[in-house]
Amino acid sequence: MTSTTDHVHLVDVRTAALPPCQRCGAAVLLSARYRHSWENRAGAAVTGFKETALCPTCDAEDPAAAGLLALLGQVRHLDAAHLTALGELVPAWLGAIRHRTPDPAELAAEEALWRAGEL
Repeated sequence: MTSTTDHVHLVDVRTAALPPCQRCGAAVLLSARYRHSWENRAGAAVTGFKETALCPTCDAEDPAAAGLLALLGQVRHLDAAHLTALGELVPAWLGAIRHRTPDPAELAAEEALWRAGEL
């Protein structure tokens, strides 16, 4: 992928030997690891990596995931044509999701469950 500053940012995409979905425990179809940065409270840039999993259960209603779910849901082995399609679908998916942030209400509810020992 290329950023607006014309620097190439590599994305590590995996489709095998993936851990289960951290949201629901289902089998993950794809995992992407990519550069991620944000500003801390002092305004300094913090850079690192972010990993996002594509789950057929959790992401079923996400329009950004539809193409990948359709492709990966119908093939068992990725051939050259599938890799070409992945080369188009993965950047589009990441472009849509990479800057999403947690819903504060959902995060607070999950924290309450955790503090109550119910998570």
